[in-house]
Amino acid sequence: MLILFDMDGVLFREKNVWLRVHEAYGTLEEGLVLTKQYLKTDYNRLVEEAVGRLLKGKPAGPFLRIIKQSSYNPGVKETIAELHRRGHTLGIITSGPRQLMERAQRELKIDDGFANDLVIADDKIAGHAHYADGSSCWPVGADDKEPFVRLLCKKHGYMLAETAFIGDSAADLKAFRIVGLPIAFNDAPEELVAVAEEKGGAHVQGNDLRAILPFFD
Repeated sequence: MLILFDMDGVLFREKNVWLRVHEAYGTLEEGLVLTKQYLKTDYNRLVEEAVGRLLKGKPAGPFLRIIKQSSYNPGVKETIAELHRRGHTLGIITSGPRQLMERAQRELKIDDGFANDLVIADDKIAGHAHYADGSSCWPVGADDKEPFVRLLCKKHGYMLAETAFIGDSAADLKAFRIVGLPIAFNDAPEELVAVAEEKGGAHVQGNDLRAILPFFD
C-alpha cells in the first residue's frame, strides 16, 4: 500500500511551521493578516507577499534552527519503521518546508514526497517563489494536495484505492476524497473526520502515530 502523510501536526508536533517561522522573524502579525486575506483566494499572492517581501533578505539561521529543533509526535519513529517492515511505500505531501520534509525522509527513511522550498542563498532567505529556470519552488497549494497524491500513485505504481492519507486539517480534504483509506488524525476538524468516515476510513484521536498501525496489515 502507498501510505501518505501530511507533515505538520502529523509527523511533527508543530501544527504550522510557517507560523513559527514568522514568529521567529517578528513577522507573525502581518503574516496572519496576509494569510487571512489570501490563503483561500490567491495563494500565489500569499507566497509572494510572505516569502518575497516579509522574509526576503533575512538571515537563514532562525529558520534553520526551527528545522533542526522541530520534534516528532509520539510514536512516529516506531510507526514508520513498522510500516516499512510490513512492506508499505511511504510518502509526505505538505505545504510545509522542504527542508523539514527532507529531514524526516532522511531520519525516518520515507520514500518520497512533495513540499515547498524556502530558498536559502548566501546564508539568507532568497525570498523568491521560483528557481532560476522558472520552475516553482512552491508547488503545493495550501489546500490542493490531490495532484501530488496522483503523481505519487503513478510514480510508485499504486491505484488510488490502494492509497492511504493521514491528515489533520481542512487542507487535506481534497486528498481524502480521492484515496481509498483516509485517516483523520488527532484534533482534525469535523469536516475532515466526516469525509474519512464516509469513505470507510477513521478518526484516530490523540497525537501518538502508533494508533494508525491497526489499519495496515
